[in-house]
Amino acid sequence: MAEPTAELIKLAQRGDRDALEQLVMSQQHYVFSLAMTVFHNADDAADLTQEVFIRLYRAIGQYNGESRFTTWLYRMVINLGRDELRRRKRQVQQILPSTDQGDDERDLIGQVPDTSIINDPASVLEHKELGQALRLVIDQLEPQYRQALTLFYFEDLKYQDIADIMDIPLNTVKSHIRRGKERMADLISTQYPHLA
Repeated sequence: MAEPTAELIKLAQRGDRDALEQLVMSQQHYVFSLAMTVFHNADDAADLTQEVFIRLYRAIGQYNGESRFTTWLYRMVINLGRDELRRRKRQVQQILPSTDQGDDERDLIGQVPDTSIINDPASVLEHKELGQALRLVIDQLEPQYRQALTLFYFEDLKYQDIADIMDIPLNTVKSHIRRGKERMADLISTQYPHLA
């Protein structure tokens, strides 16, 4: 995760378009990744990402430097995502994890580098199968576990940063990560016993 410089943030707060564009470009990957943990759908995640950057443009002046910029931005992603899910529930729509594995779906597991399997077709096949299984298992987790694990493993954030972003106590983050791992292990052993 790339934390922007204080100088870049100040320039963006003063209305410098290039600085704001640099902020967006440096954060769009991370914002989209987090949006995927909320919606499991590339189109919805893209919409949320766009909404976050519109809000960023309007609210960047409110950033006061009390927390890291990325923590402030990621909290915005979570809050806007939660608001949208609440709005959808009021419209009596059910939000279900996507089972479509089309090209638009973001492959988080596939982005984890692994240099241990070089030119071994059996290992590559096994690794690919494990990656697909992990992606399907992560999609089945409860939202709080899915978000905490994604922030921890894929965004490489510390527990305190995750607590700030999710706006929950530090011990709750630790509990979400521990329980999420346990739940993943259970799902893998039940659904993919040959991989366990």
